[in-house]
Amino acid sequence: MAKEILLLMALEAEMGADNIATIAERCDVCFIGMGKLNAFEATMKALASGEYRYVINVGTCGSFGHPFGSTLYPSSAWQGDVYIDPEGLFFTPAEQLNTGMEGCSIVSSDSFIGDDTPLRQRELLAPYDCMDMEAYAVVRAVRLHSSLHGVDEPTIYLAKIVSDGCDGTVGDWESRITSLRPTVRAAAEDIIDKIEKLQP
Repeated sequence: MAKEILLLMALEAEMGADNIATIAERCDVCFIGMGKLNAFEATMKALASGEYRYVINVGTCGSFGHPFGSTLYPSSAWQGDVYIDPEGLFFTPAEQLNTGMEGCSIVSSDSFIGDDTPLRQRELLAPYDCMDMEAYAVVRAVRLHSSLHGVDEPTIYLAKIVSDGCDGTVGDWESRITSLRPTVRAAAEDIIDKIEKLQP
């Protein structure tokens, strides 16, 4: 029977090959690369290969306020970069989800947020729970695909595990990610378990 769940991740390294092999028994898995454009294009291609009722984007993120290893389930996704300034010409409203933690927000930018990020940008990002490089693009791609093809929009879930404090320590990502892989897998399995309980 065709799988109804599509799991999207930026990189295989975020969960590890062994964990992914186990997860892939319950859903289709696609690696979408880093950055908004890569994520958007890969999501559109993945959606064209099946009829999915659920799309899960799981991976790592940075956060100013949540400690390393925290699992967050955003309910709103914002586009970062020049699009996050509410006073700016290109400000873009959030994509709201009917899943996730109430009030939990994620901002997707095309660069890592670190101690070298301009102060004004850090100030604009400070109110948000976490930052990544893909979530907003995934949500937009899912919604565009549904609109173009006249099909029901899949239920979208976001799960993000904090890997750094947006403080310039992202260079340690490769060493940190190994310890986070069980948490990334657990977050994905938690959502899949909830979905399966919804089935008649």
